[in-house]
Amino acid sequence: MSRRGTELLDDTTTDTIDRRPHQRAIDILEQAVAAGEPAAAALLARGYRERGQLIEAHELLAPLVAGGRTDLAGVLADVLADLDLADDAEQAYQVAIASNDGEAMNSFALFLAGQGRQAEAVVMFERAIAAGDVLAPADLARTYLRDLHDIAAAQAVAERYLSADAPTTYCALGEVYAELGRLDEAEHLLRTGIDLGAAQAHIDYARFLQHHRCDVDAAEREYRLAGDLHEPSWGYHLGAFLLEHGQDDEAAQVLELAAYWGDLDARGLLETEFEVVTDQA
Repeated sequence: MSRRGTELLDDTTTDTIDRRPHQRAIDILEQAVAAGEPAAAALLARGYRERGQLIEAHELLAPLVAGGRTDLAGVLADVLADLDLADDAEQAYQVAIASNDGEAMNSFALFLAGQGRQAEAVVMFERAIAAGDVLAPADLARTYLRDLHDIAAAQAVAERYLSADAPTTYCALGEVYAELGRLDEAEHLLRTGIDLGAAQAHIDYARFLQHHRCDVDAAEREYRLAGDLHEPSWGYHLGAFLLEHGQDDEAAQVLELAAYWGDLDARGLLETEFEVVTDQA
């Protein structure tokens, strides 16, 4: 059952509007959890989070972690952070990083940065890098760039860890070079990130085209391509772009769809700009 649930969760052949395969995955994985399949809980938590069902994810994970499933502590921490339960989230992150979980370390570092604790975040990013997390170098570079406004440190980190094995580093270095005015080099790096399959490469490239090349049409194409490829947070970014350019009706549709699929930033923008109260569960 876990294998079938995974296949349905990973199915990108259907449009995001078609919610049936994802719901079938959740139904199957709930049965798998009930049957005691070890892999099912993490998969079901993923399914809940992708649907924005944070309460269900919390109710699933909390007793399992309390019962000794420390391998799920990082996922629980992410859910608690999304629910704005900061103290509980930090406790869960501490459980996760105790087992040298690099992915959890990187998530914890992002959490710390979001709490305004940048110095602690930098240390945790460095631990995540040492543990082999492939997203941590780019996230550290961006924390230096965006939060600490230390462009030299951001450049040093991104250049040091630039690697095809960690493709987001190309996008992060591209962002640094764009801020330095090295636009041609920045664009080459961003396009390389796309070729290497970096997680939000089309979104990063769209932002570059919009803000540094002032090419609105090209930026829109990249934002829409990000949606076609189901890049993380595509709905929020496309929705914000459409709002900025006066396409309110389509922006609302995009944000509503993204909010349904668990995009918390899209949900917040929808509530702010359109006074739509969304289901928090």
